[in-house]
Amino acid sequence: MRKEKVILIGCGEHARMVIDNIEEAGNIEIFGMITSISEDVGKQMYGYTILGTNDDIDNIFKENPDLTGYFLTIGTLKDGNMKAREEMYRRLDKLYRAINIIHPTAIISRHASIGYGNIFEAYTRVANSATVGNHCIINSFSAINHDQTIENNVLIAGNVSMAGCRIGENTIVADGASIGFKKSVGKNCVIGDGAVVTKDIPDNSIAYGNPARVIRRNPHYSKV
Repeated sequence: MRKEKVILIGCGEHARMVIDNIEEAGNIEIFGMITSISEDVGKQMYGYTILGTNDDIDNIFKENPDLTGYFLTIGTLKDGNMKAREEMYRRLDKLYRAINIIHPTAIISRHASIGYGNIFEAYTRVANSATVGNHCIINSFSAINHDQTIENNVLIAGNVSMAGCRIGENTIVADGASIGFKKSVGKNCVIGDGAVVTKDIPDNSIAYGNPARVIRRNPHYSKV
């Protein structure tokens, strides 16, 4: 099987995690990386060269027609801002192909539906009739139960259990959280570490606790 040959867009902590998964999968070649910091051009991360800045992406694709796509390695900020990821993939998806990264120990039902630009880390599970959108991050030891919908640009952190119905776009579900049976979480939300969601969470909410309750609105998405 021919390997994908891709560039990675982003050089932060998330990029290092993605590189680990790519190397363990063994079916993707990293051509190089892109940064937002001009001073970092020419440096290396784990042996892969930072080729240029965001302004150089189009030229890199033009000069290297054997590239088969890209992967978004911009992560999320600690305050729950997923906008940088969203803005970048909305630009790039008009021109280039985003690949999926599936760790060899991940289990994805053949009866599930997954989009593009997603990463499924080690020991993740996606059950039958589940739907995962585009550009989602599913961290290790998390499981998406059957008949759930995960919309675009969602981060499911490690050790998350999900028996819910729907997770809206641009939402973060932090480590160790639990989404209760047939419960939904809106778009642009942050569900805190270890939270137990026992009722639906509305759009643009930050929720913590057991049971989870809305602490405040997400300031990055809520209208003033």
